[in-house]
Amino acid sequence: MFAAGGCFACHRFANEGGMTGPDLTGSGGRYSAHDLLDQIINPSREINEQFVPVIVKMKNGDTLTGVVVNMNGDRVTVNTDMFDPNQRVNVNRPDVASIEPSKVSPMPPGLLNLMREDEVMDLLAYIISGGNSDHNVYKK
Repeated sequence: MFAAGGCFACHRFANEGGMTGPDLTGSGGRYSAHDLLDQIINPSREINEQFVPVIVKMKNGDTLTGVVVNMNGDRVTVNTDMFDPNQRVNVNRPDVASIEPSKVSPMPPGLLNLMREDEVMDLLAYIISGGNSDHNVYKK
């Protein structure tokens, strides 16, 4: 379900997957099943500070949304596509009116809408177990 849900596109898990979102390998030690589910359902409620996207407003009125990957001298490089780390836009700092943190997570809402309840439970169990199939998430 982790792969079917598209989670690997952005998240690392057990040394596989993307790096534009937090590594979820150790999530079982940081979150309860309830809190993890809440994070998935409401991705913008609490955005990991290392992955907060920015809104770059240009003096000419254009706007870019993404993640700043480099600020050097008079150049700002922004990754504008979380699914493609090579999709970058370079802008000149003198042309920038403002750079502000976005309140919207790059993680799309509604990712669980296409899953049945048992599939959601399997996804949560997999993440919380750290990939260890002997771990029982349902223990109290």
